[in-house]
Amino acid sequence: MTPSPPLRFLSALLPLAVLLSVVLPASPLQAQDRPNRGQGTQITALAGATFSTLRGVDGVDSRTGTLVGVSFLFPFMGPLSLQPEALVVSRGAQSDLREGLDLSYFEVPLLLRLSLTPRSNLTPHLYAGPYLGIQIDCSVDGSSVSCDDLPDVSTNTVDVGGVVGGGANLLAGPVLLTGGLRYGFGVSTLAEFDTGTAREAAKNGSWAIYVGAGIRLGGR
Repeated sequence: MTPSPPLRFLSALLPLAVLLSVVLPASPLQAQDRPNRGQGTQITALAGATFSTLRGVDGVDSRTGTLVGVSFLFPFMGPLSLQPEALVVSRGAQSDLREGLDLSYFEVPLLLRLSLTPRSNLTPHLYAGPYLGIQIDCSVDGSSVSCDDLPDVSTNTVDVGGVVGGGANLLAGPVLLTGGLRYGFGVSTLAEFDTGTAREAAKNGSWAIYVGAGIRLGGR
């Protein structure tokens, strides 16, 4: 089976990040850009929009939802940082009849972040890593019907997957502004649908665009 684009991107990014963590700390570039990079712990509030679908199920369209939460940044080796997050994320999909599943998760990504060469106070970055999601709500889109009431649908509470993405930070005095784009892909089955002739297994797939504002604790 050919790996999906997110998996190929993830497998290529992680070796690159490890290589750069060895090379860049000894380079003159790091010493020059450290004041702009903003070393030290960062706490950032995030908000954005999600565009989700159910991979592995035919006849469904993308569904628009929301992403809110908080992100932490802990630098530990040159341009590499650990970026854990705590998010509430809307996922799901719509059918051709404009009905579908409305899924909400409490999601905890654990990301490895690579800071790139800054441009003045603007620092781009890439990140990748796994996430663990706990389902907090599942209903039929546009109604109060719970997924538990659907006879041909069974859902799983836990969703496991990966995140790849990138963005940029802007230092504006004591405030840190950020924005970016990411893709989340489930590797575990979140729901199974009995179509009468077959049983389809669905996995999450979701783009998200977001902005945020935060503060730095320590560093320069």
